[in-house]
Amino acid sequence: MTTILGKQYKKGYVLAADSQVTVDDTPFAHADIIKIVSNGEYHIAGAGNARYCDVAAYDFVPPTYDGTEIYKFMVTKFVPALRDAHEKTGYTLKEDDTFTFLVGVANRLFLICDDYTVLCATHGLYGIGSGGPFGLGAMYAGMTPEKAVGIAAKFDINTGGKIQVVRKGVNNG
Repeated sequence: MTTILGKQYKKGYVLAADSQVTVDDTPFAHADIIKIVSNGEYHIAGAGNARYCDVAAYDFVPPTYDGTEIYKFMVTKFVPALRDAHEKTGYTLKEDDTFTFLVGVANRLFLICDDYTVLCATHGLYGIGSGGPFGLGAMYAGMTPEKAVGIAAKFDINTGGKIQVVRKGVNNG
């Protein structure tokens, strides 16, 4: 699958992702694989079913954040727009398919599950994909998201390749 990690700071966030895609038992890693996409004012990173991730990354026009309460905005505006984009593709999520997104907007991170639930981590740390638990543990122990993806790659065979990092509102992390 993948490893995508996020860390929420007081004034921003850091996202980090590997660049390997694994199909069956075959890993693919090359410069064209980008798992954190800038889409307007958003950073969107997806793990799981590649079709859902591709739609969110390349065929989705998210609503402009209107300055209202951010969690309510994500639940009432962003998620319905994302669901509409998925439904317009005609692709139906099968029972064993899943996806998870980390979405950054307005210096905040949100976790969106495959049932379109919006969550915020009370500890500010996020880890999705098959290597997510390894990376989450490494971040909890004090590593930056970028270094934690490297740790995940040592333990998760579905994680590897170049590490992509996006910083919003923070210089280091």
